[in-house]
Amino acid sequence: MWVTTSVHPNIAVLTVENTGENLTPQVVATLAEPFLRGTERIRSDHAGVGLGLAIVKSITQAHDGMLTLSPRAAGGLRVTVQLPVGPPHAASRD
Repeated sequence: MWVTTSVHPNIAVLTVENTGENLTPQVVATLAEPFLRGTERIRSDHAGVGLGLAIVKSITQAHDGMLTLSPRAAGGLRVTVQLPVGPPHAASRD
């Protein structure tokens, strides 16, 4: 597993990569859905319940960020979280 971070003028980026089986774009598209592992519903005989990336997605969106999931060419997954840097924009008052 590799973890990298970087900060740009308006955005902070966290990337986590792991190794594993080759993933199709169709499977990757389902990974942030709750209670799914790949394209299968989680059953009680699996470890975990399929909520990890769904929680990451929810937190990222709550902070006006972006979550990107992409398969690695050598197998495994690349997860990128981009978050705005600095205080949130103040809501305009009328």
